[in-house]
Amino acid sequence: LPVEFPYKPYGTQLAFMGRVIATLDRGRRQGRSHALLESPTGTGKSLSLLCAALAWQRHYPLRAPPAPAAADPLLYGGGFVPDDTQQQQPTPGVPEKAAAAAKKKNAPTIYYATRTHSQITQVVRELRKTSYRVRMAILASRKHYCVNKTACMADSIDEECKRLLDDKVQGCPEFKNAQKLSRHPSLQTGGSYEVHDIEDLLRVGRQVKGCPYFAAQTMAEAAQLVFCPYNYLISPIVRRAMDINIAGSIVILDEAHNIEDIARDSGSVDVDEESLNSLKEELAKLATDQAVGKIYQPLHDIIEGLSTWISAQEGDPRDNEFDNPPSFWTGENAVKELQKAGITPAYFPILQECATKAVKAASDTESEGDHLTGRGAMTLESLFSSLSHFFGRNGRHLYDYQLAIQRFAHREGTSAFGVRNVMSLWCLNPAVVFQDIADLTHSVILTSGTLSPMGSFASELGVQFDACMEAPHVIDADSQVFASVLSSGPTTHRLNASYKTADAYSFQDELGASIEEICRIVPGGALVFFPSYKLLDKLKVRWSQTGQWARLNARKPVFVEPRGSTEELEPVLNGYYNAILGKVPLKKGRGGAKQIVKNRVRKNSSQESAKGGAAFLAVCRGKVSEGIDFSDDNARVVVSFIFIVICLKEFSVKFCTSIQ
Repeated sequence: LPVEFPYKPYGTQLAFMGRVIATLDRGRRQGRSHALLESPTGTGKSLSLLCAALAWQRHYPLRAPPAPAAADPLLYGGGFVPDDTQQQQPTPGVPEKAAAAAKKKNAPTIYYATRTHSQITQVVRELRKTSYRVRMAILASRKHYCVNKTACMADSIDEECKRLLDDKVQGCPEFKNAQKLSRHPSLQTGGSYEVHDIEDLLRVGRQVKGCPYFAAQTMAEAAQLVFCPYNYLISPIVRRAMDINIAGSIVILDEAHNIEDIARDSGSVDVDEESLNSLKEELAKLATDQAVGKIYQPLHDIIEGLSTWISAQEGDPRDNEFDNPPSFWTGENAVKELQKAGITPAYFPILQECATKAVKAASDTESEGDHLTGRGAMTLESLFSSLSHFFGRNGRHLYDYQLAIQRFAHREGTSAFGVRNVMSLWCLNPAVVFQDIADLTHSVILTSGTLSPMGSFASELGVQFDACMEAPHVIDADSQVFASVLSSGPTTHRLNASYKTADAYSFQDELGASIEEICRIVPGGALVFFPSYKLLDKLKVRWSQTGQWARLNARKPVFVEPRGSTEELEPVLNGYYNAILGKVPLKKGRGGAKQIVKNRVRKNSSQESAKGGAAFLAVCRGKVSEGIDFSDDNARVVVSFIFIVICLKEFSVKFCTSIQ
């Protein structure tokens, strides 16, 4: 299979692309095939994934389904011909008429999912490097896409959007132009934004006064390549809300090392009594409507039953989540408790059909009758999504769930204390959710720099992976990378990173002195990661009081990851990059433009470069830690200050560990 690659690929990339293509071929032959592919950060995973998958998709109509081979190609990494000069031609021996007819057969849609929207931007940047140009779409939330000024200023963009859509008089003008945006020439083949990211679609949307949110959904219907965050594919709730049909498609989950947690979370639900009562009131009003009462009355009855059942549970309220255990049930005992609320295995399919219709009416932009609010629909759908897994597959997953009631004490008014009840249905086994995705799709390809040990990873997901690969790094780890654990700082004070010592001034001072010493020795950029924003803020206060903050800035200009949106991060990142390049921003002059001057730095003087650079303080699992490529001088050293503590008193964690 010819694969167009923008440059001569490394051996690791060749093997990686070979496994992707062999997996997709095998999926076509036997109905489905899945892969676990591990390749270290910096080895060009994203580019290899895109080129291999898009090459396979391009040739899908012209390639006969591969016959079972005497030797499975997966054993040898699969076969293909990387070619950055050959023009792609129909496979020899295929007549032109047959080739034309074959093009009418649709190849599987490729869904490429990442953890964050910023990672999507990075992958789109990689796509621009390739020669592949296909119909594409990027799915994102209203928060990222809305251009309506009224909705953007509202407390809840989702609720305001739905209110505007229900307004048949004025409505949302941008929504009316959504189709105009989706068909805009700049987004079509040969257009300037044929390969586009979220910002590009927003830019065009503002120009034509069209809604990027609904335009993206329209574009996704005919797209060959769809980018989205994980939860758009993992969560059945989001899939239904966004009309995403992954049946027979290729799903690529990049940086998927946390996919077990994401699957467990998407199969779980926590709903408080207040939300249930609010939903009950909405359903009571809708149940009186003769036209739709038969849909809403059964739902009202079981939500009322759940509220009554929760109120009847005994137990002392907890001041915090680590005191007194909640009431909990699993298996048949959980079924018996739900029966008290009127939810039985036999009655559930009827209830589920009613819930599906109710949620669809709330999300349907053409719906004219009364329906649930956005908040009510979300509560109902979240509840029924978890219940559908719990009751699904003929009760196979009854013991993979924990039903719990938690009672929290909280202050009401100035002195009185009230009780907040929360009903939880916790998914303890990620395979419950992930198996459904694997069974629906042509192939699921999980990739990351850290998937090992693959045996336990595959076992947790409950899926057979026909291809597993642990690729070596493209660099020489012995000569090009130095890794070390620091047990003490410059004054030999022990760096004991634990919750007990994190608040000690002696530890905070030693940590600051250690970072200063590292910045003194290492040239270029220094990335420093902390466990949380809270601790980072605490350290900034202490170091400002002791003068350590000034000493750090004297070594390298210090930049701090903002808590807000990606838009707030961009100027901070640019400042960091510019500082490393020796560009110093001066105060605003006449006209408001910043003057930039370049320091004269001798290129080949390590002694001189050691004095330059910049330091970036960020948070683990934040915006900087994943999805941004800090190459060359942008990260000559990475310092990770973390304490990994699984809170074994957390009840959902205890239940998960009990079934391992």
